Amino acid sequence: MAYERRTRASGSRGQNMNSEPANGTGTIRENSERYRSDDVAEIKKRQATTAQRNKEVANRRKKAIAEARKGKGVKVVVRLAIAVFVIALCVVAFLLTFKLFYDTALDPTNKTKTEITINEGITDEEVAELLFDAGCIQDKKLYKFRTYIYDAKYVPGTYKVSPSFTTEKLINILSGYDYSDGTMEE
Repeated sequence: MAYERRTRASGSRGQNMNSEPANGTGTIRENSERYRSDDVAEIKKRQATTAQRNKEVANRRKKAIAEARKGKGVKVVVRLAIAVFVIALCVVAFLLTFKLFYDTALDPTNKTKTEITINEGITDEEVAELLFDAGCIQDKKLYKFRTYIYDAKYVPGTYKVSPSFTTEKLINILSGYDYSDGTMEE
């Protein structure tokens, strides 16, 4: 009797699988089969909802990938345009720097000399015009920039200039620093 009391109080411990459970609703085997069948139905129901959710997630993922690919094409084009712009900017900067600071003669083989006269108070623009007309420089603006860099101060006089002279040498001759080739006293 004490064993029976203990078994009822503690639940299903010590009971036979075919014996009546403590709550009186059927045998343990019947209850476990019923629970199993409920579990199977519930598991199938959960699997169906999980499969449906997985399909929805896959569809959303496909849509997101398709949208990303559309946007990715635009991003690629924009990045490519930026890269081309930066490369072009670097090339232009290099060419401009090369043109400004790499001083070459307009025609190194032409040794003919032309006379030009520098008057008092002449401006860089007027000197650039004289040198351009004499065929010694190719670009008046570039000459003006170089006169700014070299801080040219012209000395009045008559000078011989040649297309074989570099811009630096022309500025030095016209500023009175280099008399080796450009003065009329030769």
